[in-house]
Amino acid sequence: MATASIDIQAFTATTFTTPDKFSQFCSNGGAPLGGIIGGKSVSGSMNATFQTTDPGSQEVLATICEMGEAEVALAVETAHKAFIGDNGNGWKDVLVEKRIALVNKLVELCGRDRDILLACEIRDGGKVSELATGDFTQIRECAEYFSGVARRIAMGEGPERSVAPRVKGFTYREPWGVVAGIIPWNYPIVLTSWFMFPALLAGNTVLIKPAEDTPISALYIAKLAAEAGFPPGVINVLPGRGEITGQCIAKHPGVRYISFTGSPGVGQAILRTCDRHGTRMKREMGGNGSAIVLSDADPELVARMVGRYVNQHYGQTCCTVHRVFVDRKIADPFIDAQRSFLEGLKIGYQTDEGTQLGSVINSTQHHRILQAQKETAARGGQAILSGGVAEVSGKDGFYLKPALYRTSPEVDCNPQEVFHTFATVCPVDSAEEALQLANRSPYGLGASVWTQDIERGVALAKKFRDGTGQVNCHNSIAYGLPYGGQGISGGPGGGVNCEDTFLDYTQVKAVYVADYPG
Repeated sequence: MATASIDIQAFTATTFTTPDKFSQFCSNGGAPLGGIIGGKSVSGSMNATFQTTDPGSQEVLATICEMGEAEVALAVETAHKAFIGDNGNGWKDVLVEKRIALVNKLVELCGRDRDILLACEIRDGGKVSELATGDFTQIRECAEYFSGVARRIAMGEGPERSVAPRVKGFTYREPWGVVAGIIPWNYPIVLTSWFMFPALLAGNTVLIKPAEDTPISALYIAKLAAEAGFPPGVINVLPGRGEITGQCIAKHPGVRYISFTGSPGVGQAILRTCDRHGTRMKREMGGNGSAIVLSDADPELVARMVGRYVNQHYGQTCCTVHRVFVDRKIADPFIDAQRSFLEGLKIGYQTDEGTQLGSVINSTQHHRILQAQKETAARGGQAILSGGVAEVSGKDGFYLKPALYRTSPEVDCNPQEVFHTFATVCPVDSAEEALQLANRSPYGLGASVWTQDIERGVALAKKFRDGTGQVNCHNSIAYGLPYGGQGISGGPGGGVNCEDTFLDYTQVKAVYVADYPG
C-alpha cells in the first residue's frame, strides 16, 4: 500500500553508560539512603531498609531506609512549620515570583544533572533511552506551564459583592497546606513533576512518596531542591512500601490533600482511609485502553502505529492500548501486521543498543502477566502470539514475550489491565459495535479511533467513556488539556496538566461581612 513504506518503530534504546555520579549517589559511602525531612537525611526509627534493583539485571543499585509512622508524623510537622513559618514568612507567604524563581533554579539543576536523572529512569525504572529522554523533558515543560498558571490564577480575596442589605461577600482562595503525592514506579520523574510543581507553586509544602521499586529519582530531586535554595521542609521525600509508608500518610490527619497514581484497589483503599478524617484526594488508577480501527484505515500502517503504543514502556503505561476493535473487512491484514510488528520487537537489556522490549519491573508483575496470558486463552482468546518467558543472555531480569490474541464480540477475555506488551484484537461489523464494546470496560482513561474520516473519528471520540479520546494518535498528553480518568480509572478533581490541576491544590471559602449591628 502507499503508506506501507512509512517507517514506524517501537521506542528504542541507544547505548547508555551509567554515570559515575549516579553510582556514587546510590552507594552513599556505604550507608543506606535515608528519607529527606526538613532538608536532612533520616534513617528511620523502624531500622528497616529495602533494596532497589535494576529490573533488567537484578543488580542492587541502592539500599533505602524505609519511613514509618514516626517519620511520616515528623515530615507532616516539619512541612506544616515550613508552610506557616514564623511571623508571616512561611512558604504560603512567599510571593509567586520567588516560588517560580526557585522552581526554575531546580529545573536548571535537573538539566545540569540530566544524565543522572536519565540513569534513574533507565537503570532504576528499566526504560529504554528514547522514552526516558522524552520523560526528562517533562520536568521543564511542566514547570514552565504551571509557572504561567500560577501567575494567572489569583490567590487570596476575590471581588466583593453585595449579598444582602448591609452584607457583602467574597471568596478567599488559599493553598491546602501539607499535601502528599503517592507516585508509581512506571513514570517516576514525569509523575513527580506533575504533582510537585503545581502543588508547590500554589503555595503548599509537599511530601513525596516514591514507589519502592523506583525511589532514587525523588531522593535525588530532593538533593537538588536543597541546592536550589528551597527552605527546609518545603519538599520532603518518604520512601517505603505502600502498605507501610503510604498507609501512614493516608492515616495522618495533618495531610490535607493527596494525589495518588496507582491501581484501583490501592486507590480505593487509600480513599476510604482518607475519608475517616476528611483528607481530600484525587486518583488516577490505570486503564485498559481501547483502539477502534475503521474500514478506511490502512491496516498495515495503523497496526504498526497501534503496536508502538501497545509496547510503550513494554505496555507499562496507564493509558496503553490493550483492546483493539477492528472492522472485519480489514481484520486479517491488520492482525497479520500487528503480529509482525510485535514479533519483531527486539527483546533485550534496556541499556543495550536497539532494545525495544526490556524487563518488567519486578517478580510480582512478571507473575501477574504470565497468569493474565493463561487466563486470556482460557476465556476464549485465540493466541496469535502466546507470550511466555523470554531469555536475555547474561541478564537475570523479568523478561517476557509479547502476547496477542484474536477474540470475538461475545468473548470478554481481557477484562483487567495487563501491564505488558499485550493486546486482544476483536473484528467487528460496525463502528457502533466497536464503541459499545470499548465502553464496556469499567476502566476509562484513554481510547482512540483510527480513520481517514476525521469528522467521523471526532464524533466517535466524543462518545468514549474515557477521560481522553483521540483520533489517529494515542497516549496523547498536552499541557492545558486535562489528563484524567472516568469509571474506576480516576477522579475526582480536574485530572493533571491543566488549570484545574492547580486549583485542585487550593481550597476556596466564602467570607461574609455585615455591618456591626446598632
